[in-house]
Amino acid sequence: MRPIACFLIMAAITAAGAAAETSSRMLGNRSVVLEEIYYEDFEGGLDDWLPEGSAAVSLNRGWLEVDGAGGEGGYTTIWCRTPFEGPQLVEYDVRLMSRSMESNVNMFLLAGNPDVEGLLATTASRDGSYGQYHEFPNYLITILNGTSPEKREQLRLRMRLDPGFELVEEGWFEPLTFGRVHHVAYLLEPPKVSVYLDNRLLGSAVYGKTYTRGLHGLRIWRTHSIYDNFRVSRIVEH
Repeated sequence: MRPIACFLIMAAITAAGAAAETSSRMLGNRSVVLEEIYYEDFEGGLDDWLPEGSAAVSLNRGWLEVDGAGGEGGYTTIWCRTPFEGPQLVEYDVRLMSRSMESNVNMFLLAGNPDVEGLLATTASRDGSYGQYHEFPNYLITILNGTSPEKREQLRLRMRLDPGFELVEEGWFEPLTFGRVHHVAYLLEPPKVSVYLDNRLLGSAVYGKTYTRGLHGLRIWRTHSIYDNFRVSRIVEH
């Protein structure tokens, strides 16, 4: 379900001399120029996606549906099998369904660096348990509704570094809305990562390690959610 582009399309010339489409985008109050390198609308199969865990994963009318709200556990990591490299923007649309027990919209970014192929090859050794993903390199972003220090419901952003599950940045914001389509974007300029929700900057962190290549994985725990328009774009100018 690719949305109609609402930004300026320009011509860029690659090193090979072929024309590539680039787009000028505003992320919050920041302008970046991007070249789309991967797009998934979930209209076809899931050949390029690898689920690990107990939540039910399926396609539903052009959405990726992940149902971890029922039964015990309810956790899954869904890897995009395509590795990505360098400064980039990763983004997707997500909607939390009303019967979710939790509201986890989480992401592993640039995972497995430098052993991306080994990460895919060892999938049978993982059952989706959270701690298994804290043992190898990745940038971990968690977004969920929780109770703030002021004792009210708010969105909680946590930015962690693996291996080691080290908390790097944390913040509180207005909560996610069940049933609403939210747009999530991660601007990767390793070792800096910036997180946007509905084009609003939630937080930025400069990590203690620079990961330049790896896999991206959606992470779900006790949440029933649907995803669409998963897109990765190379940063051309910033």
